[in-house]
Amino acid sequence: MKQSLLIFCALLTVNLIAAGCGGGASDGPAVYPVSGTVTLNGKPVQEGAMVFMDPDGQSKSFGARIENGEFSTEMTPGKKKVEITATRESKTKKSPGPSGGPPVPAIEQYIPAEYNEKTTLEADVSADGGNEIKFELKGS
Repeated sequence: MKQSLLIFCALLTVNLIAAGCGGGASDGPAVYPVSGTVTLNGKPVQEGAMVFMDPDGQSKSFGARIENGEFSTEMTPGKKKVEITATRESKTKKSPGPSGGPPVPAIEQYIPAEYNEKTTLEADVSADGGNEIKFELKGS
């Protein structure tokens, strides 16, 4: 339940960033389709979120949901810094249970920090199309 709530909150944040940062074709720059896949150690990331940001912080950010290792969104062309997040129940860590009950599995970010809070990922979005991007992540 907590994992679903955490994923929902992450996706809501991504959608709010995307919704708050853009509008229709008549009130901003042109956007182009971008899609692709996200794997971790060769396996599809089942559920997660992505944010595509201007590396200089001068233009808006765009969000995308990851479902079954795939994502699809629209954004302005140019270089983007990319953050990818995904959570799951920890196999080793516990959190206090509700109302003083027994401890429950903690929720953990399992995508390595080099792909989110300390991201090294980049994408180059083209106005010419063909924006199919593969993110092949490695880590424990």
